[in-house]
Amino acid sequence: MVIRVGILGSGFAARELHLPVLSMISDVEVASIFGIPYEDALFLARRFKIPKVTDDWRSVINDPNVDVILVATPTYTHRAMAEEAIKAGKDVMLEKPIALTVRDGEEIAKMHEASGVKLMVAHCLRFWPEYVRARELIMAGRIGEPRVIRAYRLSSHPGRWFRFQELSGGVAVDMSIHDLDYLRWTFGSVRRVYAIGGIYSSDSATSIDHFMATLEFDNGAIAYVEGSWAMPRNFPFTTYFEVSGTGGLMTVDNQSTATVEAYVDNSYYRYSPMVRNAYYLEWIAFLNWVSKGVKPPIEPSDAVEALRLALSINKSITEGRVVNPGEVR
Repeated sequence: MVIRVGILGSGFAARELHLPVLSMISDVEVASIFGIPYEDALFLARRFKIPKVTDDWRSVINDPNVDVILVATPTYTHRAMAEEAIKAGKDVMLEKPIALTVRDGEEIAKMHEASGVKLMVAHCLRFWPEYVRARELIMAGRIGEPRVIRAYRLSSHPGRWFRFQELSGGVAVDMSIHDLDYLRWTFGSVRRVYAIGGIYSSDSATSIDHFMATLEFDNGAIAYVEGSWAMPRNFPFTTYFEVSGTGGLMTVDNQSTATVEAYVDNSYYRYSPMVRNAYYLEWIAFLNWVSKGVKPPIEPSDAVEALRLALSINKSITEGRVVNPGEVR
């Protein structure tokens, strides 16, 4: 059975992350694409041999030849497009974050649950091979009880609509939400958040583009999380994850050839990168759900909770205090 995908969005996520891997998957056909400006969508249609291109996103959703909708448009459009796709009975792959507000995220999740269609939010660290392997080792107790965690995600400013807090949610909501979802998935619920940050890049208008946050988990572990769009324009996109436990230390570093290093059992281990990246693997997981009923390792409610953590960071910065994530609604 061929699964036909309709693409909403012609920016970086569609162009660089999703369309290249969809073109590699057998039994998948990209049937239609929407984008603004239209010329960007037309360029991608030619590059990836997509038969239909439009500047009307609803026409992609309502196309009877489309089975699955990818929503890869700016965050402030997510709720409207996701809900329209669900109403049309289409299965949905929704780029992170699920929405700009917890309430909008909850409404999307509620609509999904009532509809029977499949909705997956693309939190790619749940599929990134290095992070998956690190989590397997952590969950197997190879570093003992996790105590101190560090996660960095740093880049230059993406510009455009990301410059505005009211459109992007700032760096915590748009970029560091990857780390926040992974930390919650691996270490459990967070009970307290304290963060400092603000506008440090000349490319930002109103968006919080750099923060440093401390998270206290219910299990007593603590995490330091840093996110930045304030790095120089020639700075390489950099991620780093470290966890120290009662029995060892593990790091994940996207700038190294061996991206997972572990100091456990009085030994030193190196794990090399794998060939297929997270964007490929998340699509395989989603398509297996669509065609075989095998659920992927993420629920829409997980995406809502990751958003709640990101918004807790923003709230802590703006109010200058410790925040209980339960306050953010």
